[in-house]
Amino acid sequence: MSLLSSLPKVSIVIVVRNAVNTIENAIKSVLQQEYSNFELVILDGVSTDGTIGIIEKYMPEIAFFSSEKDNGIYDAMNKSIKNCSGEWIYFLGADDELMDDHVLSKVFSHRPKKNEVLYGDAYYLHKKTVRFGKMNRYSLSKHNFNHQTVFYPSSVFEKYTYQTKYKIWADYFVNIQLYFKSDYNFTYIHLVVSKFNDLGTSGASPVDTAFEEDRVQITKEIFPPDVYIFYTARNIFRSIQKMLR
Repeated sequence: MSLLSSLPKVSIVIVVRNAVNTIENAIKSVLQQEYSNFELVILDGVSTDGTIGIIEKYMPEIAFFSSEKDNGIYDAMNKSIKNCSGEWIYFLGADDELMDDHVLSKVFSHRPKKNEVLYGDAYYLHKKTVRFGKMNRYSLSKHNFNHQTVFYPSSVFEKYTYQTKYKIWADYFVNIQLYFKSDYNFTYIHLVVSKFNDLGTSGASPVDTAFEEDRVQITKEIFPPDVYIFYTARNIFRSIQKMLR
């Protein structure tokens, strides 16, 4: 068996629309990986600013590319999954980058189990800090994983898809289902996976109105009793704090 065939194949997905100033760095951060068994999948939402011209420079090294209208980031991510052939799927923002050339090698230096969801840390470019460290059931009730740090077994998407009505937290909804209602285990890797543009869509505008409208129902249906009690008590405490200010 060759070394290449013994390594897990990783599909790296970039969904993009009008990111002419950042898309090339995102692409380069993928193509410069020392790890050999990966493919790059790019879905463009009909960019009009020169993004497509930059992508076309790298077409020989891109496994799949399409430019078509979509219903937002998560609709494009759902579409991209159908064009991935890897055992693992990773989503990189068009204004983010893999931290260095060794990320994939470090993550897949051993064959992860098929029921593991792997995640690491992100370096926040503008806050100049590393987040979030190892997560647990209680921290997950407070905030999501950075999707730029998470590697999913492709089998995840045989059952789960991103709900496009959630414009910012569709990945959060998938993650809490996986964490609390599935047989997948989240495995933390002590590694800074990506450089995250915290002034991008999810960083600068973290409020997802549709998700907030459904949050109470989501927490009741998905969170275990102890996590739900923790989440509710925390919200009450924070409300009291605001009243006292």
